[in-house]
Amino acid sequence: MPLDKKSIRTLLQNAKRPVLADILGKLWELPLVEYADALWENPASSPPMEKELLEAFEREFCRTGLSLEQAQEYCASLEKTRILQTATHLTATEGPTFLALHHLALLGMPPQETYFVGAFSGVPFANSAWSGCLNYSKHFDLEALIAPQAPEFAELKRSDADRSRDSVERRISLIPGKMRDARVFQSRIPEKLVNLLPYFAEPIRKISPAAVCDGDFTVWASQFCANQLRQIIPEKSLCYFDLNEVIRNYLLKVLQNSAHPLQRILFDRKIREKVFAEFPADTPLFYVEVLHKNKIRQEKVIIQGEMLISQNYQLELSQQNIIHELETGRLCPGLFLVFTALSFINGLICFGSFEQVEYLAEFKRRWLKLDLLEEELVRTVNISALTSGRCVDETVTVVHPLDLLLGLEWSFPENITVGELMKPLLGRLGVAV
Repeated sequence: MPLDKKSIRTLLQNAKRPVLADILGKLWELPLVEYADALWENPASSPPMEKELLEAFEREFCRTGLSLEQAQEYCASLEKTRILQTATHLTATEGPTFLALHHLALLGMPPQETYFVGAFSGVPFANSAWSGCLNYSKHFDLEALIAPQAPEFAELKRSDADRSRDSVERRISLIPGKMRDARVFQSRIPEKLVNLLPYFAEPIRKISPAAVCDGDFTVWASQFCANQLRQIIPEKSLCYFDLNEVIRNYLLKVLQNSAHPLQRILFDRKIREKVFAEFPADTPLFYVEVLHKNKIRQEKVIIQGEMLISQNYQLELSQQNIIHELETGRLCPGLFLVFTALSFINGLICFGSFEQVEYLAEFKRRWLKLDLLEEELVRTVNISALTSGRCVDETVTVVHPLDLLLGLEWSFPENITVGELMKPLLGRLGVAV
């Protein structure tokens, strides 16, 4: 079957991706540069962003190393564009899919703007983006990334040989095995990363922030990823940060306001029951890290009656309890709270992945039925700002940011369509081509 607009729509509908089918059915043959320009158009006139959200962004920008003055300038820029990239997980290094979506987004960004990448940290380290690893491809051997004199090099070499038998993607783990299922949010820099850092190849080492044991991993990773992308796509203003930290800061403020919709959803029983009669009862509101059978792991936290519960965690549902657990970092905001705040209360355009366009469409449908949030904003906010794709070379081998930093001769293809950027990703979407 030839891949045209009609066939891709059918294939994606059959793969149970109806929203993506509709979006790509319209965009498949559109030149990428035209679509990239259109992404940055914001015709909707949204109400002002909440003061609490702007303060939460400012606090996070400062945490990641910006001065107060720079953080305030960035907040003003963000309030003007209302555009965030929210498709990525918080990682030490990114992969070919994240690289493609950054290329697409930056291709159309007006020169005076800043690209805000809100990376999602409410994931375990062993997520699909391998947050605790240096990710690269078969273009390079292990020795091109790290010197053989590095601690545990023999173990890294064995792991690399095992992985190469069934995968073209390679990675060097910077975290100990016990952190594999731990949560990225609020995580600390392990000794293993600190010990390996001096042995990274020079192109990697020179752009890595300093790392100290028990320092903030999310700050280090945010700065490191920003430095990598600045090398690959220079002369762009970039800001990487932890999206879940922003919403944690925001919730600490708005949950003290009895008139705020999120406060009412959590603590007004009638409203809560109404909301979770429409949204699935097992919608995760938060993620929590627990110790289970001597292993650290992340679990989803849902509401059940007057309790927040996960498999190995429970908390009585009260304003005092939740604020305390947010203050200590025990509770990490989940997708429902993150995108309700960003998209449906503050009208931000969240550039997103093939998964995000599906669940935001469901969120929108349900919020419109509930009539609890500002209806006009919920109805008009752009939730279909798809940024996705996959970077591959002429042999269809994936291309990672680290490959380019290490000297791989490859450049982003010019004059391609949205479909050509997306085609290498179709196998992951359940589409056989």
